[in-house]
Amino acid sequence: MRRFDFRYTHILLLPLLAVGLVLAGCDSTGPTGDEDEDPPSPFEYSSTDYEAETVTNLLAFDLGVRASNPSDNPESVFDELYTGTIADKTLPTSGISAEQSTYGDLDGGVDLSSLTDDTPLARSENLESTDSPNPGSQVTTDDLLGFYFEKAGAEDLTRTDNGIVLNQFAEKMLLGTPIYGKGAAILNDFADGSISGDAAAQWDAAFGYFGFPRTLEPFLNYSGGEEGLASGPAQDIDGNGSVDLTSEYVYTWAAYAIERSAAAENNGQPNDFARTAFDALVQGREDIANGDDPSDHAATARDAWEKVVAINVIHYINSMESSLQDVSGTVGEGDISEDAWGEAKAFAWGLQFYSNELDDSQVNALLEDIGNDPPYDELTADEYASNLADATQILQDAYGFNASNVEAW
Repeated sequence: MRRFDFRYTHILLLPLLAVGLVLAGCDSTGPTGDEDEDPPSPFEYSSTDYEAETVTNLLAFDLGVRASNPSDNPESVFDELYTGTIADKTLPTSGISAEQSTYGDLDGGVDLSSLTDDTPLARSENLESTDSPNPGSQVTTDDLLGFYFEKAGAEDLTRTDNGIVLNQFAEKMLLGTPIYGKGAAILNDFADGSISGDAAAQWDAAFGYFGFPRTLEPFLNYSGGEEGLASGPAQDIDGNGSVDLTSEYVYTWAAYAIERSAAAENNGQPNDFARTAFDALVQGREDIANGDDPSDHAATARDAWEKVVAINVIHYINSMESSLQDVSGTVGEGDISEDAWGEAKAFAWGLQFYSNELDDSQVNALLEDIGNDPPYDELTADEYASNLADATQILQDAYGFNASNVEAW
């Protein structure tokens, strides 16, 4: 296994909660493993040097939304956003008063196509011709996204014939690489003591990829239900009348961490991935400023992030298993959510780009259990439910997740 290198409404807010810039975390203990310990005091991240990483999160969300509405977005739009022709492009923030209005107001030089990891996707050689640009051979994330953007933009498709929903892959694959892959790699280098160059700038990049606001506590409300966000992902914390997208917004991975943490809290088995990761990121940055070793804090943030990725796979498997309970005989279209299938698959692929707990054989088994596409006319509901249960067990065992939380997520 390699260890390297946004439900907004239509406003970048609802999909941050529902599509991609929002959702979150999990395990069986509290932030430090002590469920009786008082929650940490609120911290504030002091640096601001992660505009490019903020843009990366925004672009992933933007491309996902556009793939949901391909008739309004020609292929050239996907190509420009994906390959970095973005400086004068409007940010997907309609509905909120943001300080920044174009990508160039943050960083107009981000080329997603050059940032994705070029490792072939495990088991991608099994994708059928409708789902792959090179069936029978392994393909990379860049290969697959280029193929899906062409289908969306040139053919006005929202899904392939096999039920692969393009907007889920447009966003969620990018959450794996570059966002999770690069962020986890940076934190892993700090944890191993192998970081080189400007430590502060690299730590800031990891913080930006994770997508937390600079002050976390005002955004949290675990008592309000499973989403865990107070007043949504955007808040004018400093009261200046607008939202700074680098400091007053919760992006996708941080939002997932909050949502999964809230689910565990409401299940009576607290495991606060969001506070754990955020506090470690703040404290590690303080270590760097003070000339101290941030390796322990890096490992804490990295491991919390990886668990959130794994929990997302479980969450969407749970959705499919719930649907299968009402199905008898062979699985057909409409029997499971294609969105849930796509998210489970994409997040499982994300674990390929960094895992401290899974080896290659476990990742391959996880992907095989989920399947190459929704198993229409291939498996009975009982057979597919069994495969999904096996996938969940791989993750539960590897990460030591509380069984009750696994069911609740």
